[in-house]
Amino acid sequence: MTNQDKESLQNKKLTESLLIACLATCETIISKNAYLEKKWSNYGGHGYYGERILWMGYREKIRSLLFPTYSMKLIIQLTKGGTNKATQKTVQDVIELIDNSDYTLV
Repeated sequence: MTNQDKESLQNKKLTESLLIACLATCETIISKNAYLEKKWSNYGGHGYYGERILWMGYREKIRSLLFPTYSMKLIIQLTKGGTNKATQKTVQDVIELIDNSDYTLV
């Protein structure tokens, strides 16, 4: 995540690059929890299911902001091709702004 994205987040402005970085983080966490869920399923590893579902919800909220300008295929390509990732705290801050409708899309 770039310094410009950090400044934008502090000013409650969501940029496309910030949203893509957040999506990359969501994908990583979803994949990790799906793997752990499957790995520990015989031993009661159901705690990973809740985490995975939570982050899938975050992913959908972020994607909904990108849908007016990008197709789903392009969003996925940008997410997989991006090298920048946001922190989990940053993603949660972005989700909080989205939930409160307290942001400007730049």
